Amino acid sequence: MRIVPAESLPDLAPGLIFTSANGVAAYRALGGDEGRPAWCVGPRTARAAEAAGLRVMGVATDAASLAVAIPPDAPPLLHLRGAVQRGNLAADLRTRGLTARDAVIYDQVPVPLSDAGRRALRGPAIVPLYSPRTAALFAAACPKDAWPRLRLLALSPAVAAALPVASEIAETPDGAAMWRLLEQVLAAWAVEGRAGSD
Repeated sequence: MRIVPAESLPDLAPGLIFTSANGVAAYRALGGDEGRPAWCVGPRTARAAEAAGLRVMGVATDAASLAVAIPPDAPPLLHLRGAVQRGNLAADLRTRGLTARDAVIYDQVPVPLSDAGRRALRGPAIVPLYSPRTAALFAAACPKDAWPRLRLLALSPAVAAALPVASEIAETPDGAAMWRLLEQVLAAWAVEGRAGSD
């Protein structure tokens, strides 16, 4: 995926919501100011928001959790997001009585599988997948004969559901859990490799 920022920022609200680090990067690229309160999905997004000079007021593991975690006395909110989204966080917040809207500030443009990527899929490979859209795009691009050689790691059940074959799912939908899952898979491969060489 290639991230393409919008041409400009919309009229901002006093409070901001980011559901990915890509949203924070686009906000910065478009000249977003510092100091605003922000609510974020995931620690990586929160770190990006802090690095952008925003005041992180709350962090949740996913958008559904964030929708119930933002306090009822929060200021009017603007969810700055990509062109493709699952669910509608702003609508969920309005259902709770908060003032919230959303705006698209970047697009995620699919790119073809590179030659290096195709070469990597000729042998055993571990493929971490972080979103249902990325999983679906990978499934469409992956050569059919590669599937038996792959260990697919999915951030969440929704990501796993976008794949045509079974995958291993992280315990929680965050980068730290994906890293732990990757370490477990690598350790298992090392044991399998030693057993195969006996």
